[in-house]
Amino acid sequence: MTLPRCYVKILDPMSFATSALRGIITVLGIAFVAVYAGFAAAQTGSVYAVGSVAVDETAESAATARDIALKKGQVLAYQRLLDRIVPANDRSKLSPLPEAQLLQLVSGIEVTKEKTSSVRYLAKLVVRFNPSAVRSYLRNAGIQFAETESKPLIVLPVFRSQATQQLWDASNLWLRVWRELPLSDGLINLIVPEGATADIAEISAEQAVEGNDERIKSISQRYGAAVALLTIATVKQSHGEKIVEVSTSRLDPGGADQTSVQSFVSNKEISLQEVLAGAAANLRREIEENWKLDNLIRFDDRRELLAEASLRGLPELISLQKKLEEVSLIKKAELVRLSLSAALIRLRYLGSPEQLKLALAQHDMALTQGSVYWKLQASNQ
Repeated sequence: MTLPRCYVKILDPMSFATSALRGIITVLGIAFVAVYAGFAAAQTGSVYAVGSVAVDETAESAATARDIALKKGQVLAYQRLLDRIVPANDRSKLSPLPEAQLLQLVSGIEVTKEKTSSVRYLAKLVVRFNPSAVRSYLRNAGIQFAETESKPLIVLPVFRSQATQQLWDASNLWLRVWRELPLSDGLINLIVPEGATADIAEISAEQAVEGNDERIKSISQRYGAAVALLTIATVKQSHGEKIVEVSTSRLDPGGADQTSVQSFVSNKEISLQEVLAGAAANLRREIEENWKLDNLIRFDDRRELLAEASLRGLPELISLQKKLEEVSLIKKAELVRLSLSAALIRLRYLGSPEQLKLALAQHDMALTQGSVYWKLQASNQ
């Protein structure tokens, strides 16, 4: 295989006088861009793998039931993949795929928890799709899609009713319905804390509503979340009906807070818990849809920029390379210049600089505008 060429300018040549160091830099220069020979090699693994696909089929024999189950499992996985990466408005434009065409999109199936009888077959499947094949199919169909996975968000559901506000209380219906939502395998992982002793000690309802940065940051970090989602459900009485007003704020350190307000009605036919459950499901769906719309891959918008990254040794350069590999918007990265303390990298990418910033942030990298070059650094620096 022919590797792409990489022209690397070494600053401070006296610092790289030994043949061993020269060899290391040469290898690094080639290795840094080798993984970008094809866009399909970028971040795709978890996005194009659909797990926990349950199948249960009965037929005249277990073998026949298995064949039917595997076919139906692939169809279910394909629908879940579309739900994950394609905006809702575009999914309706896609016609059902013929079996032969669907098989061309599947790269492999992993079977777990397999059980059989003489006529029945049960299993859990992990269906892996070929990223390049799926991209080509969707692009040819004129369908936009997103691949950027968000870092986890922690949900803080505060319930206000009869002049009280609750967060970890057992009577908090808003927290309860969030916990009971079925698992979602979208591009955003929403974490709802259990309300354990550590959670209770870390933040109260009052501190959450006040937006106590220190407490919110502390519980977010403990759960491995980058952003907190504060959602407040307030119950009010109006003409014999209960009105539920839901105010949701995305508390993003270093970014502008985003707040939305929605209202829902509970009456004799619909219980308060049912209204809250529907509101939580609707809100999660809205969050996932907005994320997809913000991160649609724009194949017709190709750009490039030069970014300078500060380095403190070889391990940081290798770590930087691995992180850039995971960003699906980056089509190619070239090492332009390298010194003991910094690397200048040309990034060829799809979409706007704001989209690139957002995608890099999901991998703990911050991209900022500098006086000459863009600056690329770990977001915790």
